[in-house]
Amino acid sequence: MIAEYDSVCFWWGAMNLLALFNIFLLGYTYNLLKKKQTEYSETVIRIRRWHFILAAIYVFGCGFRSVLPREDLMRIVMVDSWISSIVIGRSVATIAELSFAAQWALILFEAGKGTNNRFALTTSKIIVPIIIIAECFSWYACTTTNYIGSSVEESLWAVAATITIIGFIKVRPHYINQQKKFLTAGIIVGLLYVCYMVFVDVPNYVNHWIHDEAMRKTYSSFGQGLIEVATQWTEIRTFEVWQYAMIWMTLYFSVAVWISLFIVNSPVLDKNIMRKVK
Repeated sequence: MIAEYDSVCFWWGAMNLLALFNIFLLGYTYNLLKKKQTEYSETVIRIRRWHFILAAIYVFGCGFRSVLPREDLMRIVMVDSWISSIVIGRSVATIAELSFAAQWALILFEAGKGTNNRFALTTSKIIVPIIIIAECFSWYACTTTNYIGSSVEESLWAVAATITIIGFIKVRPHYINQQKKFLTAGIIVGLLYVCYMVFVDVPNYVNHWIHDEAMRKTYSSFGQGLIEVATQWTEIRTFEVWQYAMIWMTLYFSVAVWISLFIVNSPVLDKNIMRKVK
């Protein structure tokens, strides 16, 4: 039991260091962006500045969640404090996740603008609305403690990622050099993400929901749940309750954040175009 407690505390300490490291990377990203702006067109400059703002929101949002981890539906936290409350953590997560989704949309827009690809331009406008709906289901889940909300939320993230992948596939044939390699990497990473969501994450929440249904669990109402997420939490540091969170949080607050930062200075998508779509 003590060894398991120590492993959770070790992981938590590592997440704190990761948050500091990501802030350092954010500063490096800003300096690099300033140096590279002379290479960009006016449109790309505007887009990349927005990317940096969105990445900064994502970095600090994920940093907050790294320092103060919590599991919304179980109402458990690592630190017994009002700042660890579910309502604050979920609010920070919502803002950060919408910022990350907006980066996906901007990349699609930039690629669509560069190649005049209608699919990329059109779908770039629906990524954020899909994630807004996903966040609504997330709030439903954390207030009612009904895992079906989390199942739908994660499924919508998989849908948004799939749309982004298709957009990358559509525009990729029109690029060469770094731009083509960047889009190829995006497709591969996107496919890995979708596979994780479809075969691991969504099934995990669906299984929780099936179990709760079998146990005839009584869910909180939305109104009652709003009070609970603002006033109820329990500090627990046992491996059993944190083991799944340790997996997804580690990946999310590292790899996802690094992708967000990399996008800011990724190859511009109005160059190295072989031909535009007519």
